[in-house]
Amino acid sequence: MFDELDREVFAAGEQIFKIGDTGDCAYLIEKGLVEVFVVIQGVEQLVSSMGKDEMFGEIALIDQQPRTATVRAAEKTVLVPVRRKLVENLLEKSDPILRHLLLVVLERFRSKQGNTSKPAISTVAEQEQSDRRSALKGEATQKLSLAHGITRALTHEEFQLYYQPICNMTDGHIAGFEALIRWHHPTEGVIPPMDFLWLAEQTGLIRDLGLWTLERACRDWPVLRQYTCYEHPFVSVNLSPSQLTCESVVDDIHAIIARHNMPTTELKLELTETVMVEHPEIALRILNKLIELGSSVALDDYGTGHSGLEHLQRYPIGTLKLDRAFIAPMLGSTQSMQIVQSSIDLAHSLGMNVVAEGIETKDVGDKLLDMKCDFGQGWHFGRPAALKDLALRYAKS
Repeated sequence: MFDELDREVFAAGEQIFKIGDTGDCAYLIEKGLVEVFVVIQGVEQLVSSMGKDEMFGEIALIDQQPRTATVRAAEKTVLVPVRRKLVENLLEKSDPILRHLLLVVLERFRSKQGNTSKPAISTVAEQEQSDRRSALKGEATQKLSLAHGITRALTHEEFQLYYQPICNMTDGHIAGFEALIRWHHPTEGVIPPMDFLWLAEQTGLIRDLGLWTLERACRDWPVLRQYTCYEHPFVSVNLSPSQLTCESVVDDIHAIIARHNMPTTELKLELTETVMVEHPEIALRILNKLIELGSSVALDDYGTGHSGLEHLQRYPIGTLKLDRAFIAPMLGSTQSMQIVQSSIDLAHSLGMNVVAEGIETKDVGDKLLDMKCDFGQGWHFGRPAALKDLALRYAKS
């Protein structure tokens, strides 16, 4: 990772930096040996020696303070400088929790070295640095709190599934449902999935959340199935990219299906293209195993990500879901209309059926029917609702 960084070469006895110097970098020893000196009771004393692959001067990466030791090369030494700007850029792209933890560790190390004073903020740059750290701490605290909340919610039954009908375009009858998770937070009220699923994905909690969703959907399916009017009814459950990189997911899904006597052909698993791009071989292997179980696979949010013919041809996809971003403006946008029509034609040519998401008006639904779209989903057909509310909406007398 240091190939593009300049090396600095020091001869034996040459000083690298001294006590009191300003510094903005640490050094990784690529070759050679350095000696570290500090002043004790007015006398400079050797306190340590460091060799290949060790790092020194790292405190300069987190503060603006003078060097607290003098370092000299004990022999010809080659150093790789690790500058504060580089570290700041790398940290800026990393998770705020990791950034915060790293800064805490470095601060504590600095404290153990005896430099415990916290100088007054004296420059605009130092004030900005302090403000950034405060903001980072707040962001990290918020994420940690949210992650803890997700864990608590799983054990305290705070999550609930809502189901949105997916209808046959030819007659408007319900063919199936998509399971959508909602978080009923004890103090914040209902939290939509976009506000917490991203963190669950980052932290790995999405695997437990995904299995909970599948378990609940399979448990509810006998009731939901009564509200369908289709030869091959189905319930769609989303799989996250994290789940599709875990080989055990197939066994987990099989166990849940068996536990609830769920007909495997009536379970549709939805996924986005992210996992196909990042882990193509693993995804293909797992998806093929899921097809062997008897379930079908739907590609969600088609057209908004890395959509390509390679994915449609290579992976065992049975359903293409057209994103609402193309459906909603369709009647007023020739471009959206053409994208939708070409996507429907492509899917049919590959033996797939098509679900159009975000249908909110009859006019859009009628146009999609003319375009030979198979299924529709959106407020025109019904908003997502909890199981008990669906009973009031659809129960047959």
